[in-house]
Amino acid sequence: MDFVHHAPEGYRCPFCDLARGDFSNPGNLCRPGDLIYSDDLVLAFIASHGFEPNPGHVLITPREHVELLYELPDDVAARIMTLTRDVAIAIKRAWEPDGVSTRQHNEPAGSQHVWHYHQHVLPRWHDDGFYFTPKRPIVDPEIRARKADELRAHLPSR
Repeated sequence: MDFVHHAPEGYRCPFCDLARGDFSNPGNLCRPGDLIYSDDLVLAFIASHGFEPNPGHVLITPREHVELLYELPDDVAARIMTLTRDVAIAIKRAWEPDGVSTRQHNEPAGSQHVWHYHQHVLPRWHDDGFYFTPKRPIVDPEIRARKADELRAHLPSR
């Protein structure tokens, strides 16, 4: 089955730029210090946008451009799930939240807004009101880099 892609004409994918180490696009909020893990198939990095009251969550993406969950190759999907687990454990150890949530969005109706597959891994606290608070516009790059450092220390080496 062929799936409809939603990236506009001339779309410059910020996650592909991050995978290439290209930070020349001023519209890309990703920074080198955000990266916590990279291998031949996937990347994990601190999200540039956060959620109150505790900014700092992780996005896991395929290295190659894939827009939708429906199109993920099996080996990439498996690596994303394994890394999701490892990042969740790193979040528990580094930040000691009460729990962890994961979520992933596809297509505009599914709330996707970056046209490259990405899995969210979010620290959660009792009564954090996560689903009732507005998205935070931008998390300071220094905070993101510090949080990336904290998680790198807890990821298993591969």
